[in-house]
Amino acid sequence: MTTVGKRNEKGLKTTYLNFDLIYFIQLKRIASRFSQEELSFLMGRKKGFIADREAFKLNKELWLGDVSALAKIFDCHTVDFFRSIDGYPKEIRLWAVQSQEQDYIQYKVYQLHEEHPMELLYMLNEMDPGKRYLENEESAFLYHSRIELSHLIMEGFFDVGPKTPLEIFKICRIRAGHLIKAGFLEQALGEYLDAEGQGLKKYKHKDMGFVYEAV
Repeated sequence: MTTVGKRNEKGLKTTYLNFDLIYFIQLKRIASRFSQEELSFLMGRKKGFIADREAFKLNKELWLGDVSALAKIFDCHTVDFFRSIDGYPKEIRLWAVQSQEQDYIQYKVYQLHEEHPMELLYMLNEMDPGKRYLENEESAFLYHSRIELSHLIMEGFFDVGPKTPLEIFKICRIRAGHLIKAGFLEQALGEYLDAEGQGLKKYKHKDMGFVYEAV
């Protein structure tokens, strides 16, 4: 571990299990090239859901339903997010720092100690999602999302009950492959909300989070 000078921040007191879980989710998110907002969208959560938890500012733990949704998104088992924490403290105090380094976002998380310098637990770099694609690529991704959604609407996909963002994303990915990006799919879905004719509605389902359904 890297140690740095002692600081006066109180940090966030959380469980070691929660820290471990968020760390592994962040690793998988960056490896899968999902932004924080895209992962929140696919989970059926508000835009800041993942960002709030990765920032370790508020003690907002993930529910089992959230972990199950993440396992589906990353095509893995729920146990992949956990490891044995025998020998580790039950609680840990954290201080998270996020900074911009040219085209990359850098995340650092430190453990705070009462009488010792704080320790760097991990540092991750992520390419800034806002700078990931060229303008013509963005136009193409949005175009293909619009096309696939229009096909689904004409086929009655949204007429038979609420559909989660992940369900919509997966079927569009099957049809158009990696031309479908979560952020652009969310943008295209927004264009259909309360639209005339073949419009969609978005609402929060008690079990599935935000869902989409035909008006």
